[in-house]
Amino acid sequence: MTEPHPSPPEVQGTRGSRRFALGLLVIVVVALGVRVAFTLLVDPQVPEVSDAAAYHMLGENLAEGRGFIRPFDRTILGEIRPTAEYPPLLPAVLALAHLVGIASVDGQQLVLCVVGTATVAVIGLLGRRVGGDLVGLVAAGVAAVYPMLFQSDAILMPETPFALLVATTLLFAHRAAERRGLDDIALVGVTAGLAALTRAEGLLLVLFLVIPLSARVADLSWRRRATLCLVGLVAAALVVVPWTVRNAVRFDGALVPVSNNMGTALDGANCDRTYHGSQTGLWLYDCFGGFDLSEQDEAEAAAFHRDRGLRYVADNLGRLPTVLAIRQGRTWGLYDVGQQVTVESFEGRDRRWQEVGTRTYWLLVPFAVGGIIVLRRRRALMWPMLSTVVLVVVTTTVTYGNQRFRVAAEPAIVVLAATGAVALIDEARRRTGGRSRTEAAPVRSAAAPGGSAPSPPGR
Repeated sequence: MTEPHPSPPEVQGTRGSRRFALGLLVIVVVALGVRVAFTLLVDPQVPEVSDAAAYHMLGENLAEGRGFIRPFDRTILGEIRPTAEYPPLLPAVLALAHLVGIASVDGQQLVLCVVGTATVAVIGLLGRRVGGDLVGLVAAGVAAVYPMLFQSDAILMPETPFALLVATTLLFAHRAAERRGLDDIALVGVTAGLAALTRAEGLLLVLFLVIPLSARVADLSWRRRATLCLVGLVAAALVVVPWTVRNAVRFDGALVPVSNNMGTALDGANCDRTYHGSQTGLWLYDCFGGFDLSEQDEAEAAAFHRDRGLRYVADNLGRLPTVLAIRQGRTWGLYDVGQQVTVESFEGRDRRWQEVGTRTYWLLVPFAVGGIIVLRRRRALMWPMLSTVVLVVVTTTVTYGNQRFRVAAEPAIVVLAATGAVALIDEARRRTGGRSRTEAAPVRSAAAPGGSAPSPPGR
């Protein structure tokens, strides 16, 4: 009997791409269903006085032509004051929803469900680039049902677009590391800049990705590397600087790159009650006390609170190491988890699902550590994903402990966990004499047209 001839590599690659695309589409549909069902059935509420309510009102004010103004000052005090307390991207998204007729809180929650579903798709593409088709599908599948992601989609908070932009930036960073093109590094800068306009710590993402990606290309001239770095930084600046200029105009020349909330964070996180006792490592409004805008504008008030918070830190340096450790423990789900879940439920999250999300995160961490080991052995590019962990550590160190700050690292945690899980399955199959999934479906070659070999791993 004649042996059947194997399909040509390009045909196998096409079939693999189609299977991946179909599988990812199915997962994306499931992800959307999960998010919509959670929003409609669990019905998480947006507290009347909360950041989520502020974002909703900011979007409404923008859509109705009142500009970017302090939302509660208008509704409670009847006063119109400019604001930069909240980064502008989420209010802009909600304003667009308002303009097309989606003006209610419930409707805008569903809009963010769509944004969160896009995050699942991007995580799948990122996983595929990191570890192949199976890793991509496993990563997308985990992201589809991971409560720490879909809970954010059901409340009007910036973590939803931030997760999407961080995942997209990581995807572009891996592509830029392979292709080394100016347009690729520019995309990294643009998406990181948009992330900064969503949550201010995204500015660190610009520094953590653009500069290392440009510097690590050892076989390019220093001029080329400097050009790559400059293009990435300029691309990010073109996104962020217009908002910074707007803030300078509104606040008499004050330098506010993204938001004034650092003053809020530093003052509310550095006081006696957050340095001693059961509330150590948290942020408390009682410590902050609110902005006094009777004789100063928001930027001046923010500077006052920032300085007061820093003075408290300087006066309590002996206690600081313990406080910083507890902050990290709260953010990474390692310290007084019950209290932390309760605190986070005050922001609109469902307490039961926050508990499930924390436990799911604990399950993912060992697999993520395994994924790091696997990628290190393969000499694969790891810094982009690890940079998001560093970003969360820095954010928590400077501010306070909260699991939602971990959202910057969640896409990387999911992809790394998928990498570790697939590697574990492959190892089990090899030990039992089966064929590994890697052998059954080899990773697509990155060779350039003409048959040249791909770059060695780790370059």
